Amino acid sequence: MTPEQTSSPTSAREARPVSGKQARARSSRLGRLLLLGVFLGAGLLAFALVWATEDNTLTPTQRQAREQIRRLEGFFKAHHRLMGFFPTQAQGFQPLIDSKVIDGPPIDPWGHPYVYRMEGKTGAVLSLGSDGKPGGTGDAADLFSGGIVAQEVQP
Repeated sequence: MTPEQTSSPTSAREARPVSGKQARARSSRLGRLLLLGVFLGAGLLAFALVWATEDNTLTPTQRQAREQIRRLEGFFKAHHRLMGFFPTQAQGFQPLIDSKVIDGPPIDPWGHPYVYRMEGKTGAVLSLGSDGKPGGTGDAADLFSGGIVAQEVQP
C-alpha cells in the first residue's frame, strides 16, 4: 500500500462532507448542553441568594412565628382588597374570624395571642415573643413580618 492509499480517521472525517441533518443534530446537542448550563447556573445563583439572605439571627421558633405573622398579614391584605380598608385596631382579628378566614384569635408558637396594630393606614401583626410582654431580647424579642422589632420602635 502506498501512503496515499492509507488514510487516518481524522483525514477521512475531514474529507467527508457533513450533511445538514448531522449539523443540526450537533447544534441541537450543543443547544441542549448550553440550556442545561444556564438552568444549573440559575439554580445555583438562586440557592446562593436564598442562603445569603436567610436571617440566621432568628431561632426556629421565631422563624415559625414570623411565617405565621406573614400569613396573617396576607389575610389582612386580602380583607383590604375586598373591603377597601384595613380593620381598625379595636376590631383586631374579629373581621377575619367573622368571615371564617381564621377559627379564632391566632396564637403564637409560645402560646400568646398575636397583636394587631394599625400603623398609619396599614395594619401590622406582632408577636410579643416568648415572654408575652413588649420588649425583650433573644427568644423574648418582639417580632413582626420583617424580623425582630427594634427597641426604639416599641410603644
